[in-house]
Amino acid sequence: MLFTVLLLEDEHYTKRYLKQIIQQSPLVSEVIATSSGKEAIELTYKYKPNVAMLDIELNAEENLNGIDTAKMLYNIYPDMEFVFITGYSKYAIDSFAVHPFEYILKPIKKEKINDVLSSLAQRLKRRKEKSGKLILKNKHGTFFVDPQDIIFIEKLGKEALVHSDFDICKVQQTLNEMETAMDKDVFLRVHQSFIVNKKKILKVIDLGNRSYEIEFLNYDKKALMSRYQFEKLKNEFTPSF
Repeated sequence: MLFTVLLLEDEHYTKRYLKQIIQQSPLVSEVIATSSGKEAIELTYKYKPNVAMLDIELNAEENLNGIDTAKMLYNIYPDMEFVFITGYSKYAIDSFAVHPFEYILKPIKKEKINDVLSSLAQRLKRRKEKSGKLILKNKHGTFFVDPQDIIFIEKLGKEALVHSDFDICKVQQTLNEMETAMDKDVFLRVHQSFIVNKKKILKVIDLGNRSYEIEFLNYDKKALMSRYQFEKLKNEFTPSF
């Protein structure tokens, strides 16, 4: 699975080197890099990254080292995974408070970074399967949505609009990508441009000219349904007519 990484490193060349390696990984969707612990906190509020990779020994002017920063990030987003980058192993006990996933010792090796990223991807994938939540991505970061809150999803070019009980959100995923991750017993592809949650359907309306429209419970927006899909799935909707 793809995930977002927050990188905190105050050495310019090390930060550039690490960012380049992480960006090259096919497992990573975005790298958000900073040299400031305070900015790392702001970026976590904004993007909610899945993983934070933090250098422990930061510039003394910061008044925060990597562990101090991680403790604050953990309070903001406890689902985040932490990886510490350090030249020393003496910090291990202090870091237990945030349950770090891994340590990377300097000098940094590309192979080690890639191994850690691969292990993180597997861990995040298992967590997703356990939680049952969908992982959605947009320009603000990666977030989790409970499928039962989704009303329908519509195609928007190469992106999609997710209509939920709480909001309408644009995500950088195609309908085909999202369909493969959804429960086929609950979510139905009723049109080339629409996936609907059948538990949210109020009724299906025949518009004539072999076209159909779906109305939802307590929601004023509608989805289209193709004639082919109506014929294929009409037994699903019989109680709603």
